[in-house]
Amino acid sequence: MGRHAGGRVRLPDSGVVFRPTRRDIDPSTGEPTAHALWDRHAWEPSGRCWLWCGQLDVEVTWLGPMCSSGMHADLYSCRACLYELDQRVLESNIRRDIAALPVMPSMPGPPRR
Repeated sequence: MGRHAGGRVRLPDSGVVFRPTRRDIDPSTGEPTAHALWDRHAWEPSGRCWLWCGQLDVEVTWLGPMCSSGMHADLYSCRACLYELDQRVLESNIRRDIAALPVMPSMPGPPRR
């Protein structure tokens, strides 16, 4: 169940652009929280990013094993690509939570005369 299930939630105006926020930044101070994204990973000083940028000789972290076309390899990411990946996962979860919200009945308009 999504975190909104069971409670009545007011949705924003349809003209408002919804932008997810970072889970690891304290909104009141703008500082990283105790469990910031970077602190959850062990970083190697030099390697190749396997994600979008493909940079060589950059600080990377191991994301896990991957399988493609029946072949296996270790997947590494630089900080910028890890941030982008984390944002995509966050947006996917937000969309899933929004889809789980109960449908609110239409509000009746003013009485017609």
